[in-house]
Amino acid sequence: MSPALPPGSRPFTLSLRTLLMAAGLSALAGACALSTPFPRIDRAVAGEADDAVVLVLTHIVVDGTRRDGFDRQTRRVIDSMATQPGLIGYSARREVFGNEAWTMSVWASDAARARFVRSAVHQEAIAKSEPAIVTVRLKRLNMARKDVPRDWAEALMLLAQPGNERVYGR
Repeated sequence: MSPALPPGSRPFTLSLRTLLMAAGLSALAGACALSTPFPRIDRAVAGEADDAVVLVLTHIVVDGTRRDGFDRQTRRVIDSMATQPGLIGYSARREVFGNEAWTMSVWASDAARARFVRSAVHQEAIAKSEPAIVTVRLKRLNMARKDVPRDWAEALMLLAQPGNERVYGR
């Protein structure tokens, strides 16, 4: 027997449509990601289009309970990027409600990339972020400047291709 409802009220029920909409919005929210502005590689003068550059892509899975510390270190590194010699462009991307993050950086040479990796700000960020990191997939590619991905959709497709990657994790 159902409990009596006050006069003029209706029982609360969820329609299949409402449930599907809620499930869809939840899935979209989980897939939402924010990124820093994408590097403007395409503004190179014509003579630079064939110049060799080094593209570094990373995909990082973070322990959700330690994400704040990881995000703090990521911000420190991003704040330092403009001062890195040999950097052509960079972008960082992270899920809004998830535990995944991505980075992309483009370097004039492998020596410039290596200097950045050994820099104090990067080394400190790695050391302080390590407890939060579950896995890191890193892909480093040499390519013509004109072939560098122009947006995150292209970068993620390139990252998904097999080969030229290292995986680190617990």
